[in-house]
Amino acid sequence: MLGSTLHGISLQSKEELEKKIASATQDVIVMEQIHKRKMEFLHMKHASLDDKFSELVFCTLTANASAEMGIRCQDQLRSLSEFDQVSIKLALDKCRYRFKNTRSKYISINFGRKELLNDILTQEDRRYLLVDTYMGIGMKEASHFLRNVGYFQYSILDKHIQRFLSNFYSIPVSVKTRKDYEATEKKFLKLANEYNLEPGIMDLLVWYIMTGKILK
Repeated sequence: MLGSTLHGISLQSKEELEKKIASATQDVIVMEQIHKRKMEFLHMKHASLDDKFSELVFCTLTANASAEMGIRCQDQLRSLSEFDQVSIKLALDKCRYRFKNTRSKYISINFGRKELLNDILTQEDRRYLLVDTYMGIGMKEASHFLRNVGYFQYSILDKHIQRFLSNFYSIPVSVKTRKDYEATEKKFLKLANEYNLEPGIMDLLVWYIMTGKILK
Protein backbone atom coordinates (compact mmCIF):
# COMPACT_ATOMS: atom_id res chain seq x y z
CA MET A 1 0.00 0.00 0.00
CA LEU A 2 1.23 3.47 -0.88
CA GLY A 3 0.54 6.38 1.41
CA SER A 4 -1.68 8.94 -0.25
CA THR A 5 -3.80 11.96 0.55
CA LEU A 6 -6.19 10.60 -2.07
CA HIS A 7 -7.23 7.69 0.11
CA GLY A 8 -10.47 8.22 1.98
CA ILE A 9 -11.46 11.46 0.24
CA SER A 10 -15.11 11.69 -0.76
CA LEU A 11 -15.22 11.64 -4.55
CA GLN A 12 -18.01 13.55 -6.24
CA SER A 13 -17.50 15.56 -9.40
CA LYS A 14 -15.94 14.59 -12.70
CA GLU A 15 -13.59 17.56 -12.39
CA GLU A 16 -12.35 16.39 -9.01
CA LEU A 17 -11.77 12.88 -10.31
CA GLU A 18 -9.93 14.16 -13.37
CA LYS A 19 -7.58 16.06 -11.07
CA LYS A 20 -6.95 12.92 -9.04
CA ILE A 21 -6.22 10.91 -12.19
CA ALA A 22 -3.79 13.59 -13.33
CA SER A 23 -2.12 13.63 -9.90
CA ALA A 24 -1.76 9.84 -9.85
CA THR A 25 -0.38 9.61 -13.39
CA GLN A 26 2.22 12.26 -12.55
CA ASP A 27 3.29 10.42 -9.38
CA VAL A 28 6.44 8.50 -10.30
CA ILE A 29 6.13 6.05 -7.40
CA VAL A 30 2.51 5.22 -8.20
CA MET A 31 3.20 4.67 -11.89
CA GLU A 32 6.26 2.53 -11.12
CA GLN A 33 4.12 0.32 -8.88
CA ILE A 34 1.47 0.03 -11.58
CA HIS A 35 4.14 -0.89 -14.15
CA LYS A 36 5.53 -3.50 -11.75
CA ARG A 37 2.08 -5.06 -11.42
CA LYS A 38 1.70 -5.07 -15.21
CA MET A 39 4.97 -6.95 -15.61
CA GLU A 40 3.84 -9.49 -13.00
CA PHE A 41 0.60 -10.05 -14.92
CA LEU A 42 2.45 -10.49 -18.21
CA HIS A 43 4.73 -13.04 -16.54
CA MET A 44 1.63 -14.98 -15.45
CA LYS A 45 0.60 -15.34 -19.09
CA HIS A 46 3.40 -17.89 -19.41
CA ALA A 47 2.97 -19.46 -15.97
CA SER A 48 2.19 -23.09 -15.28
CA LEU A 49 -1.36 -24.42 -15.35
CA ASP A 50 -1.25 -24.81 -11.57
CA ASP A 51 -0.27 -21.16 -11.10
CA LYS A 52 -3.00 -19.98 -13.45
CA PHE A 53 -5.57 -22.11 -11.66
CA SER A 54 -4.38 -20.64 -8.35
CA GLU A 55 -5.11 -17.20 -9.78
CA LEU A 56 -8.58 -18.36 -10.80
CA VAL A 57 -9.07 -19.52 -7.21
CA PHE A 58 -7.95 -16.10 -5.95
CA CYS A 59 -10.52 -14.36 -8.16
CA THR A 60 -13.21 -16.77 -6.95
CA LEU A 61 -12.35 -15.92 -3.35
CA THR A 62 -12.42 -12.13 -3.79
CA ALA A 63 -16.09 -12.02 -4.79
CA ASN A 64 -17.82 -10.10 -1.95
CA ALA A 65 -14.54 -10.23 0.00
CA SER A 66 -11.39 -8.12 0.10
CA ALA A 67 -8.39 -8.63 -2.14
CA GLU A 68 -6.28 -8.96 1.01
CA MET A 69 -8.46 -11.83 2.22
CA GLY A 70 -8.24 -13.46 -1.20
CA ILE A 71 -4.44 -13.27 -1.12
CA ARG A 72 -4.25 -14.78 2.38
CA CYS A 73 -6.54 -17.66 1.44
CA GLN A 74 -4.78 -18.23 -1.87
CA ASP A 75 -1.49 -18.59 0.00
CA GLN A 76 -3.13 -21.00 2.47
CA LEU A 77 -4.52 -23.16 -0.34
CA ARG A 78 -1.14 -23.40 -2.08
CA SER A 79 0.05 -25.69 0.71
CA LEU A 80 -2.68 -28.30 0.17
CA SER A 81 -1.68 -31.76 -1.03
CA GLU A 82 -5.33 -32.70 -1.65
CA PHE A 83 -7.77 -30.37 -3.38
CA ASP A 84 -11.01 -31.93 -2.20
CA GLN A 85 -13.84 -29.87 -0.72
CA VAL A 86 -13.13 -30.85 2.91
CA SER A 87 -9.45 -29.88 2.69
CA ILE A 88 -10.29 -26.61 0.98
CA LYS A 89 -12.94 -25.77 3.55
CA LEU A 90 -10.53 -26.41 6.43
CA ALA A 91 -7.91 -24.17 4.79
CA LEU A 92 -10.44 -21.38 4.29
CA ASP A 93 -11.56 -21.75 7.89
CA LYS A 94 -8.00 -21.06 9.03
CA CYS A 95 -8.19 -17.78 7.13
CA ARG A 96 -11.53 -16.98 8.78
CA TYR A 97 -13.03 -16.80 5.33
CA ARG A 98 -16.73 -15.96 5.45
CA PHE A 99 -17.96 -18.04 2.51
CA LYS A 100 -15.99 -21.20 3.20
CA ASN A 101 -18.87 -23.62 2.54
CA THR A 102 -19.94 -22.30 -0.85
CA ARG A 103 -16.51 -21.37 -2.16
CA SER A 104 -14.89 -24.66 -1.09
CA LYS A 105 -17.54 -26.43 -3.17
CA TYR A 106 -16.93 -24.15 -6.15
CA ILE A 107 -13.15 -24.52 -5.98
CA SER A 108 -13.26 -28.30 -5.66
CA ILE A 109 -15.56 -28.57 -8.69
CA ASN A 110 -13.40 -26.14 -10.66
CA PHE A 111 -10.30 -28.15 -9.78
CA GLY A 112 -11.83 -31.03 -11.71
CA ARG A 113 -12.07 -28.72 -14.74
CA LYS A 114 -8.58 -27.27 -14.37
CA GLU A 115 -7.26 -28.93 -17.52
CA LEU A 116 -9.68 -26.89 -19.65
CA LEU A 117 -8.13 -23.59 -18.60
CA ASN A 118 -5.23 -23.28 -21.04
CA ASP A 119 -7.43 -24.09 -24.03
CA ILE A 120 -10.04 -21.56 -22.89
CA LEU A 121 -7.38 -18.86 -22.74
CA THR A 122 -6.57 -19.36 -26.42
CA GLN A 123 -10.17 -18.64 -27.46
CA GLU A 124 -11.42 -15.23 -28.55
CA ASP A 125 -14.51 -15.57 -26.36
CA ARG A 126 -12.37 -16.64 -23.38
CA ARG A 127 -14.24 -14.49 -20.87
CA TYR A 128 -17.64 -15.99 -21.63
CA LEU A 129 -16.15 -19.48 -21.65
CA LEU A 130 -14.72 -18.89 -18.18
CA VAL A 131 -18.12 -17.74 -16.91
CA ASP A 132 -19.87 -20.73 -18.45
CA THR A 133 -17.28 -23.31 -17.35
CA TYR A 134 -16.30 -22.43 -13.79
CA MET A 135 -18.42 -22.18 -10.65
CA GLY A 136 -18.37 -18.84 -8.84
CA ILE A 137 -16.95 -17.03 -11.85
CA GLY A 138 -19.08 -14.20 -13.19
CA MET A 139 -18.14 -11.42 -15.59
CA LYS A 140 -16.24 -9.47 -12.95
CA GLU A 141 -14.31 -12.48 -11.66
CA ALA A 142 -13.50 -13.64 -15.21
CA SER A 143 -12.28 -10.15 -16.13
CA HIS A 144 -10.20 -9.99 -12.96
CA PHE A 145 -8.62 -13.37 -13.67
CA LEU A 146 -7.86 -12.49 -17.27
CA ARG A 147 -6.17 -9.23 -16.26
CA ASN A 148 -4.09 -11.07 -13.67
CA VAL A 149 -2.84 -13.53 -16.28
CA GLY A 150 -1.89 -10.88 -18.81
CA TYR A 151 -5.03 -9.99 -20.79
CA PHE A 152 -5.63 -6.28 -20.31
CA GLN A 153 -8.60 -5.60 -22.61
CA TYR A 154 -11.29 -6.35 -20.02
CA SER A 155 -12.87 -4.10 -17.38
CA ILE A 156 -13.11 -5.30 -13.77
CA LEU A 157 -16.34 -3.67 -12.63
CA ASP A 158 -16.13 -4.17 -8.87
CA LYS A 159 -17.81 -1.87 -6.35
CA HIS A 160 -14.93 0.63 -6.40
CA ILE A 161 -15.00 0.98 -10.18
CA GLN A 162 -18.79 1.23 -10.21
CA ARG A 163 -18.67 3.99 -7.60
CA PHE A 164 -15.99 5.80 -9.57
CA LEU A 165 -18.03 5.61 -12.79
CA SER A 166 -21.16 6.80 -10.97
CA ASN A 167 -19.28 9.90 -9.84
CA PHE A 168 -17.37 10.46 -13.07
CA TYR A 169 -20.41 10.30 -15.35
CA SER A 170 -22.94 11.57 -12.78
CA ILE A 171 -25.22 8.60 -13.36
CA PRO A 172 -26.15 5.68 -11.10
CA VAL A 173 -24.17 2.58 -12.03
CA SER A 174 -25.48 -0.81 -10.94
CA VAL A 175 -24.19 -4.03 -12.47
CA LYS A 176 -26.46 -7.02 -11.83
CA THR A 177 -26.68 -8.85 -15.15
CA ARG A 178 -24.38 -9.66 -18.07
CA LYS A 179 -26.21 -7.01 -20.11
CA ASP A 180 -25.55 -4.43 -17.34
CA TYR A 181 -21.91 -5.44 -17.30
CA GLU A 182 -21.45 -5.05 -21.03
CA ALA A 183 -23.21 -1.65 -21.06
CA THR A 184 -21.18 -0.31 -18.13
CA GLU A 185 -17.95 -1.71 -19.53
CA LYS A 186 -18.32 0.54 -22.56
CA LYS A 187 -18.09 3.55 -20.24
CA PHE A 188 -14.92 2.25 -18.61
CA LEU A 189 -13.36 1.35 -21.97
CA LYS A 190 -14.04 4.90 -23.14
CA LEU A 191 -12.41 6.30 -20.01
CA ALA A 192 -9.33 4.08 -20.37
CA ASN A 193 -8.99 5.10 -24.01
CA GLU A 194 -9.10 8.78 -23.07
CA TYR A 195 -6.05 8.25 -20.85
CA ASN A 196 -4.33 5.93 -23.35
CA LEU A 197 -4.28 3.05 -20.88
CA GLU A 198 -5.39 -0.54 -21.32
CA PRO A 199 -8.59 -1.20 -19.33
CA GLY A 200 -6.90 -3.68 -16.97
CA ILE A 201 -4.20 -1.13 -16.19
CA MET A 202 -6.65 1.76 -15.90
CA ASP A 203 -8.32 -0.40 -13.27
CA LEU A 204 -5.17 -0.29 -11.14
CA LEU A 205 -5.06 3.49 -11.39
CA VAL A 206 -8.72 3.93 -10.45
CA TRP A 207 -8.36 1.38 -7.64
CA TYR A 208 -5.48 3.43 -6.26
CA ILE A 209 -7.56 6.60 -6.39
CA MET A 210 -10.48 4.92 -4.65
CA THR A 211 -8.59 2.87 -2.04
CA GLY A 212 -5.00 4.12 -1.81
CA LYS A 213 -3.80 0.60 -2.74
CA ILE A 214 -2.28 -1.07 -5.77
CA LEU A 215 -3.07 -4.77 -5.48
CA LYS A 216 -3.59 -7.53 -8.00
